[in-house]
Amino acid sequence: MKKVLLVLSTSGTSASAIDYAVKRAKDEGAALVALYILETGLANEVFDTFSDIGFIGEKPSMELSESIMKEYRQRGYEELGRVQVKAMEEAVGFEPLMEQGEFVRTVLDMIKKSGAGVAVLVRRKKKQIFKYFSRSLADEVKEKAPCEVVLFTEE
Repeated sequence: MKKVLLVLSTSGTSASAIDYAVKRAKDEGAALVALYILETGLANEVFDTFSDIGFIGEKPSMELSESIMKEYRQRGYEELGRVQVKAMEEAVGFEPLMEQGEFVRTVLDMIKKSGAGVAVLVRRKKKQIFKYFSRSLADEVKEKAPCEVVLFTEE
């Protein structure tokens, strides 16, 4: 069976990306695979931000790290549930997945593992100045993916 892979973002996935993925799956008679990635190092990004503003010290506790990851996991369940409702409304087969790992590698592995013909990703909105210094992880996936990749920009 054909599959459409929707990669959900930790910062929230746009309704237009979800609508597009569900419609694409329905139009192609495909199943929708929704992947929420708990990025390795996600808690460290939060710690760095809080340390920079002086909110926490240099070495956060293990409990704080676990609490942050638990929060992201809960957000993942909510995002997957939101997609599931939309898929059910449109009578589209649905498979929810939550994986922990490095973003690009995890998405590329899941494309291969699921046999997805198209992947739908949301790229983070960047401040104007940063556009010249780095590319998004979603753009990197698009370059390396063995299938069509459709990108949406965070709203």
